[in-house]
Amino acid sequence: MKGTYLHHQRFGLTPSHDSVQLITSSIFLRSIIFNRNQAEIRSLCEQHGVETYLHFIRRLIAASASRLQSSSSSTPQQYDTSSALTFRLLVQETQRLARDPFLADRFRDAVDKGEGDIFRHFDLARFVERVGLKPLERLILASSIVSSSTSRRELAAQGALMVRVNHEEAARALVARPSFEPASGSAVAPSAVGPADDLSTQQLARLLGHLLSDPPPDSPILDAAQRIKLISAAQVKYGQETVGPILQSIFPTLRYCS
Repeated sequence: MKGTYLHHQRFGLTPSHDSVQLITSSIFLRSIIFNRNQAEIRSLCEQHGVETYLHFIRRLIAASASRLQSSSSSTPQQYDTSSALTFRLLVQETQRLARDPFLADRFRDAVDKGEGDIFRHFDLARFVERVGLKPLERLILASSIVSSSTSRRELAAQGALMVRVNHEEAARALVARPSFEPASGSAVAPSAVGPADDLSTQQLARLLGHLLSDPPPDSPILDAAQRIKLISAAQVKYGQETVGPILQSIFPTLRYCS
């Protein structure tokens, strides 16, 4: 199977939709049957390109439908036990994507271009609540959705609402050291803070670019006060000497005084 993909690469071809589905199904089955760990599954997906990874995320979402669409009062005993592993993988992968404004685009593309009822009627607020995302993670995920002109109108509206609802708590989390709690299923002790526990300056620039660049004049994602609060949080955490050039790149005509 890997040889088939390399054959496509060697001749400058993109794997067909059927090929992507076949590869993803194989990876999906391996994850279920052999209980592969997250890093191993991710590596298998990355070997076969982004489209395979997007299809894998869609498979995880579809397989976790009973948990994603149930009422908040449902107990673990009421869930289909066969979806336990796939849901755990979905939680881990979504959290990883939601902590990186660059990778968040993958979640957006997986959901936006997904087929079937669960994607046509995707409930973003319910989804992030089910997978347990924190406000900053929700902001990062939603910021990628609102920054894209290709997102479905309903999904874009849900993303905009999520940004507005979570921006204040997300700004407080951005200032904190670290900004993120240990990842779900992580063996790292809470006191052992690593690079993934905070946004890098490049990731910060991406997040601010998503939220501050060229908003619709009739319906900005954040109002002036909310924008100032977000920028102030970034300055407190990263310093004016770091945030200044980022703002200059977003607003080329801005005169910034440190």
